[in-house]
Amino acid sequence: MKASLTLGVVLLLGGLSPAAAQKCPGIELQMLDKGFSEFAPWRVLSGSAAECSFMTKNTSVNLGFNHMVTKSPADAVAAASEMRQTVAPTSVVEPMLSLGEKGFTYQPKAPNGQVDRASMFFYGHRGSVNVSGYLNLKDAITPAQRELAGNLIASTLGIASNPKALAKVTNCRYLDPEILRRLLPGDDLAIIVPDANNCIATAGGKVVTLAIAKDTRGGPAAERSLKSGGCTVDALP
Repeated sequence: MKASLTLGVVLLLGGLSPAAAQKCPGIELQMLDKGFSEFAPWRVLSGSAAECSFMTKNTSVNLGFNHMVTKSPADAVAAASEMRQTVAPTSVVEPMLSLGEKGFTYQPKAPNGQVDRASMFFYGHRGSVNVSGYLNLKDAITPAQRELAGNLIASTLGIASNPKALAKVTNCRYLDPEILRRLLPGDDLAIIVPDANNCIATAGGKVVTLAIAKDTRGGPAAERSLKSGGCTVDALP
């Protein structure tokens, strides 16, 4: 199991305006409404260049993906191969070339060997980017639905050839590089920014998660809340 270091930062802001509707830059909502019209309308639960999740009125019907940026295309291919080797003994695995040379889908087996055919996971790669995704429906996923979901998830890998987008999902403005190197001294440091309020850094089997929360209760109250949850609180200069 990976060791985990979790950093929590609370921003104390007042007079917040209502949150804007979520959007996903990688998959247009209309494509889901058209492709999976029997479940429309779909809505975006979370959306960024690094990850998106969608749901319908039936919460058991959902789709999503997230990206992982590696140091090189070779590392991305290796990650896909390793992932396949990991899930193969306990899953039904099928190749999906639209997700890359080593791309595949898998459906985990229950202890009794049965497979939930209404649930499917996707894994692929392009350039230095890996993508993992999922699709959950009410009934068994058909080959056409599998292909559609796979193509939608594969389309998000265009980020691999977009330097600006890659920089956006790997540069965390809240993490000081020098402090991060002290926390995670490994050579395999990787950073992913799922959205504007979260950063995840990994290296050497350790993970640092930074979450930014907006809070109007004031510093002392926020500190007490964090401590009651088992966290330690240190003042920042």
